[in-house]
Amino acid sequence: MSTVRTRHTSFSLIPQETLLEGLERTGHEVEYQCRGGYCGLCRVRLLDGEVQYLEQPLAFIAADEILPCCCVPRSDLRVDCELRPELRDWQEQEDMFPVQASLFADDASLQMNQPRQPSKRPRKRRQPSRLLSQGSLFD
Repeated sequence: MSTVRTRHTSFSLIPQETLLEGLERTGHEVEYQCRGGYCGLCRVRLLDGEVQYLEQPLAFIAADEILPCCCVPRSDLRVDCELRPELRDWQEQEDMFPVQASLFADDASLQMNQPRQPSKRPRKRRQPSRLLSQGSLFD
């Protein structure tokens, strides 16, 4: 399994997965049209690593560009690709869990220090249904 690093994150490709499929799966913003190397719309800059093309692309690419739709990594890669904006904003936020935990810290400490007391309300007894006590409707 190859590791792919982008501007915001890194991930591992699943075996038999093209680079484009891995980028899509992890929420990266990559435009594409043909998925076969014909249009060149998915081109990204390869910053480090080596790829192998499953099909020789027909679209023009520069020396530092690759077409992720029709290639698989031969080594770990670093590509110039960004996450979709909604995921980028989410990833840049700090971890909200400590803040949420602190909101409930006082309640939790109160509950933990005090033993649980049984409910003081008596339970209501269920009354048998009048229809069943009068007999079956179909008799």
